[in-house]
Amino acid sequence: MTPPEPRLVQLAFCSDDLPQTLRMYIEVFGFADAGGRKFWGEWLAHVQDVGDDAACLLWWMVGRQELVQLEFFQHTLPAQKPLPADWRPSDHGWVRWGMAVPDFDATLERLSAFGVDTLGDPLSHNGLRRVCFRDPGTGIVVELMEDGEALPGGVRPRFYELSPAVVYAAVSVPDLGKARDFYVNTLGLVEETPDTLHTEEMEALWELPGAQREVVVVRGGDGYIELVEYSDPAPRPKPEDYVLSDQGFMNVAVGFRDRDLAQELLDRVGASGGSVNADLPDSPAGGTYVKDDQGMSLEIAAQPREFDPDFGFMPVNLFGRPASWPRTDVPPAGSG
Repeated sequence: MTPPEPRLVQLAFCSDDLPQTLRMYIEVFGFADAGGRKFWGEWLAHVQDVGDDAACLLWWMVGRQELVQLEFFQHTLPAQKPLPADWRPSDHGWVRWGMAVPDFDATLERLSAFGVDTLGDPLSHNGLRRVCFRDPGTGIVVELMEDGEALPGGVRPRFYELSPAVVYAAVSVPDLGKARDFYVNTLGLVEETPDTLHTEEMEALWELPGAQREVVVVRGGDGYIELVEYSDPAPRPKPEDYVLSDQGFMNVAVGFRDRDLAQELLDRVGASGGSVNADLPDSPAGGTYVKDDQGMSLEIAAQPREFDPDFGFMPVNLFGRPASWPRTDVPPAGSG
């Protein structure tokens, strides 16, 4: 029996300058503040597998999509280690992600005014342009994609009256066959054609021209995950002292509106040989971290709709205005 398809619901990062990172994504790209929290203690350390104790600030942002967020951490315990100076987006782990914007030229102007250069000139594909930059706070590669019907997956629906949309996240893996089995057969994501997102020539966008790699692309909801196994340049594993709180692309979360489906997914991960850091919280909403059988981190999340304001999936209400759903045809609670 084919497992139900989860959705790509979150991309999580660790920044070395949380305020400036939030400022960039809000002022340059048009994401909206969705609130934040402070966390500390053994529970956080256990869930993230970062030692015996932990402390951090985290903040959420949303774009136009329903049930899709960016999550940014800055840990003070354990002390954050910087991304290695010689890091490349072929090295193992979560390495890059892509967003679509309708105002491509204006966005590039705002990015330049913010003091961030692109890694090269824009490349055109199917009549739409793309370009990459290194996020100064997280250190990883971000692909800026011009919005349009020819965008992989098409134009994302505008659930919120905001411009940007998350298109994909990419992970460099040691064994593509094992990764495909985990993401397709264990998680239940839908396999697409390998060139759904990128051609070989597009490796030059993130400064890996001529790279030799194999690719599997999977989809959950309207977001993609690109699994890449590089042979040249030879990928390097995470440093031996790496922990999840270090600067970089932490992981992504997949999940459901329905907690029971999230629990079933977590059970499948454990049965498949993956490791589960902690149980799901004893509440309708929440998530926990896991690792696949190659040690790549992932979050499994349950997010009933009525908890969206509490877990950063809805823009923060300004000036005490009551929360309201922008789509009157979508009920405030439900599963799916």
